[in-house]
Amino acid sequence: MPSDDEAAVASSADAAQVAAAPASAKPSPTTAEPRPAQPPVKPQPAPKPQPGPKPKQAQIKPARPARGTGQIAPSPAAAPAAAARPAATRASFLPLTLLLGACDSLFDMLRNRPQRLLLWVLGLYGTLWFISAISFPGLPAVGYEMALFGGELQGGYWKYPPLAPWLTELASLATGRWNGAQLLLALGSALMTLALLWRLGASIFGASGATLAVALTILIGSFGPQVTAYDPAIASLPFSVALVLLYRRAVLGGARSSWIGLGIAAALLISTNHAGTALVLVLIGHLVLTADGRSRLATSGLAVAAGACFVVLLPHLMWLAQAHVASPVPDDGATGLWPRISAAFAFVFGQVGLNLGLIVIAALAFIPRLPLQGEPADLELNAPSAFDRSLLVSAAVLPSILVALGSVFGWFTIGAYTGSALVAFSGLALVALLPARLTIRAPRLTIAAWMLVLFGVPIGYATSTYSRAYGSGPVPTELYPAKALSKAMQSVWKSRTTRPLDIVTGSTREAGFVAAYASPRPSVFIDADLTKSPWINAERLKRSGALVVWSTDEFKRTDELPPPYRTALGNAPSMFGTMVLPLGGGKLKAYGWAMIAPDGVVLPPPASAAPPAPSVAQPPTPPSPAPAPVPPGPPVAIPEASQPAPPEAEEPAAPAATSPTQPAALPPAAEREKPEAPIPAPPDEQPSPAGPSPTRSPE
Repeated sequence: MPSDDEAAVASSADAAQVAAAPASAKPSPTTAEPRPAQPPVKPQPAPKPQPGPKPKQAQIKPARPARGTGQIAPSPAAAPAAAARPAATRASFLPLTLLLGACDSLFDMLRNRPQRLLLWVLGLYGTLWFISAISFPGLPAVGYEMALFGGELQGGYWKYPPLAPWLTELASLATGRWNGAQLLLALGSALMTLALLWRLGASIFGASGATLAVALTILIGSFGPQVTAYDPAIASLPFSVALVLLYRRAVLGGARSSWIGLGIAAALLISTNHAGTALVLVLIGHLVLTADGRSRLATSGLAVAAGACFVVLLPHLMWLAQAHVASPVPDDGATGLWPRISAAFAFVFGQVGLNLGLIVIAALAFIPRLPLQGEPADLELNAPSAFDRSLLVSAAVLPSILVALGSVFGWFTIGAYTGSALVAFSGLALVALLPARLTIRAPRLTIAAWMLVLFGVPIGYATSTYSRAYGSGPVPTELYPAKALSKAMQSVWKSRTTRPLDIVTGSTREAGFVAAYASPRPSVFIDADLTKSPWINAERLKRSGALVVWSTDEFKRTDELPPPYRTALGNAPSMFGTMVLPLGGGKLKAYGWAMIAPDGVVLPPPASAAPPAPSVAQPPTPPSPAPAPVPPGPPVAIPEASQPAPPEAEEPAAPAATSPTQPAALPPAAEREKPEAPIPAPPDEQPSPAGPSPTRSPE
């Protein structure tokens, strides 16, 4: 007898032959159900069709429960319909399927090919923000300030340190005064910051951890719409990361070149944003408080770094030592202790708000049982050393706290671009606090939310900017017709003198609009204040003259100089005017202007001084109706006396010709209508009702 194994093999062979039999032999059309095939012991010819009753239409029998399962097995005819339903379901959720597949691919790249993922992230980030901002015809408000400050080579400026305006002017000259140069500078600074962060993180966590830190850093508010404007905060970000990177290399490696680079980076950071001083102080404290740092105190590296920093920073230090420099932060009246404390708390909460996107995404990654979250995924990271962990956390947290405390005691000032320059290390600090084996509970949901921020914020920023131009609020500076305003003000100047426009006086906004598009570019006399504009003096003002521009939103009257400008410009003879600028969307804005003539140029009298011109209205003298009745004649000649009347009707044409240039001469026109009344003749020459008087004979 065959064994059990041989019986099993034989039964499987028989089953294979039975399954192959229907493929070779066609079923008989007379039968509704296939006949069971016989084991192929001997090849038999196919049975001939037997005559019989008319074949009935095949009927689908109700499905029977599968043996041992209790579930209904699908019938052969219902199988295609059952297979079509999942396909239709997948087609209806195709975008969701693609999104989930993209999330899985991104996470796989993060684990296995982090460098390629980094290139994709940086490329998409830069491209999206460039496309969203390059369509704007104008610049952000700070862009015009950077342009007007950069045109004057100074060791510092009233509102900003010098390096950001210098770089703005260099980029403008290199691109032929193209306004998009500032956008390239801003995006270049952001991308360089992210690249340096990856370089620093790769040396601590490895490539995967560094790429994760860069992806988290993009969620910080400083890397949002602010990257479209080149301001001191964006300009200082790459110098901040370079400072920490060189500090780590100098302490752990001890190379002299690292110490020299550390000093230069510190000087450039302070020359870009004074808030960087807080980061320098934090690194000095870290050097003293850590064991690795204290080991370098006895070496010459620290002295070399200090010397390099002093040499590079010397021009700005000399400028700060000048006594005539205005305060960079306007006095807002918060001189008491409690107002300063409340301002410090507001600054700290503002720093938390800048990191809110990063905090939300991190929370989503570790919350269990969320829809579409996917299976938990693990990520291997290199564990940072105690020195690296303390360095990253200190650089991310302590500068903001130091600025807040220093503002209470008057050591630091909190400006518009202070907080944005101190949050570049939040992503690295968060990764430094994570365990070496990271389990992400909701990888799909987290990556989907991150992609929504990456794509949605640039598109939303461009959409909201264009929509605000047609709303009830002010027009965004990016869409403001600054070029049209500049052309109109240049025509006002060029139509009255051949001297070039050298000085524009006004606020940084209005005067910056005019100066940004003028050629050659004039200097800006900011608020007519010599302390804010040290490049302007009384001699230059007298020699070159000035064009004063202001908005009626700031100063209502346009027939006199604004009160803040009278101290520097009050005694100069000037000419006034008004211009209405269409802003689009049915909006209008009125501007006042005043032209102060250069030395040796005489301005024509303004239109408001034209009322003495009625003396030109001499036509009433020649047409005198009195001589008409003098010539004798029959009474029929009386109509002839009205013949001189038609010339009188032509005489108003002379004032009409002067009315466009002298609109103020309209009141004298009423005086010229008085001679139209008949002038009474002397009593002895008045005609008699009976006719003309007889001719008198000479006595």
